[in-house]
Amino acid sequence: EEFGEKMLRELEPFLKNNPNLKSFDVQHCPIRHDAFCLLMVALINRDSPLGSIALTGCYLDNEAVKVFASSFKDNPKMTPKKISLACNYFSDIGYYFLSEVIGNDECKLEEISLIGNDCGLTGIRSIVSAAAGREIPLKKIEYPTDCMADTPDQLQEFVEFYSAFPAFVPNCTQFYCGNFEVSRDALHALGNMLAKRSSPICALHFNVSSIERDGIVAFLRAFLENHIAIPNYIRIGGNSIRRVSVGDLHVVLGPLLQSCLCSLESLTLSAIGQISDNEMIHITSSLDGNTTLERLDIYDRIPSACVVDRLTSLLCDETTIMSTYNSNHTLNNLGRHMTDPKLCSYLELNKKTPDKGLVATAKVIKVHFAHNFQLGNFDSMKSPVLAQVVSFVNQGFHVWNEAFNVERDLESEGGEEKEVANNNLTVNFLMVRNIPAFFDYVKPR
Repeated sequence: EEFGEKMLRELEPFLKNNPNLKSFDVQHCPIRHDAFCLLMVALINRDSPLGSIALTGCYLDNEAVKVFASSFKDNPKMTPKKISLACNYFSDIGYYFLSEVIGNDECKLEEISLIGNDCGLTGIRSIVSAAAGREIPLKKIEYPTDCMADTPDQLQEFVEFYSAFPAFVPNCTQFYCGNFEVSRDALHALGNMLAKRSSPICALHFNVSSIERDGIVAFLRAFLENHIAIPNYIRIGGNSIRRVSVGDLHVVLGPLLQSCLCSLESLTLSAIGQISDNEMIHITSSLDGNTTLERLDIYDRIPSACVVDRLTSLLCDETTIMSTYNSNHTLNNLGRHMTDPKLCSYLELNKKTPDKGLVATAKVIKVHFAHNFQLGNFDSMKSPVLAQVVSFVNQGFHVWNEAFNVERDLESEGGEEKEVANNNLTVNFLMVRNIPAFFDYVKPR
């Protein structure tokens, strides 16, 4: 229903004279311009300011925002602490009007949300510059995270502007580049800009039409040079990324993944060209000590046997019990081309079991206790050690049983599904696992 003058006339006494009214919230309701002007008069003429005003999805245009901003610019003491004008229809000029409120320290504004509006660099520059110039910083400011660039010059403007205000780079930033090639220097400048922040942004999506692979290396190298944590999520992709240069991707990606500052959880580099087996193996080796990366989607073809073997060894090193236990239990997605059943079983176990201690235990049971298990391994163990080992084995048994030892079958009676155990465990292993129960049974009465 449209918010018109008639409705406003009915609400006006309540808005003006109710001291218990703390907030005004209208969502997804078009407000006519004449009614909006009356609404602002009512809110300004109260005895005390509201704590928050939210006008979300109310079809407010630049003229409406001008009235809104002018009202509080002329009456700064009536400015609420929280304002939301999300999902409306104003553009850069509307952001300019609001910047005059944001930059006024007499306004007691603490939080403002402007996401979901049509905003370019000019609008972002207005509100960021205003917020940066405040004596009392805003606690929270939200504005569009999409950076649209149709030319190399526009991309350069974005990078240069945010380089001056790195703290205001949105926590989840998406760069869209039009039909032009993004150069190595531009990507390196982007990486340097993000690396200037005191804390990493959460996610970076970089959608391009054409990019040099050396540019991706330069982008990642910027974080390595600045010794700062990279975003949790990075996606660099597009329609047709130009395959012009091989670039030593593993040379820069390896040290980043091994860095104690690395918080990267997802890295997707779409269509960046053929990564050689040697490069992929080097990158895989850098994940031996990594405990954060969950998704690594950079390989755009069916992997060779040597790549599959190295990735499988990364997820479950079968050399010794300790090497299995210390394998990578975090990585769970390697893209659509990784279809090897054994490799996929380890990826699925890493994905669906949050407790990485149980993941490690399940892998140890599968590799070292499920087939040629020798009871003589326990002969020299003293009681405390034996108890710890049995406890360890018992702890991860149900995870192993679910991940590796139980397969779904279809029973003939009634066509109902039933879990059927695929019995790979040795009798010796089952006996060791049940040692506590055995001692409970034979203890003196």
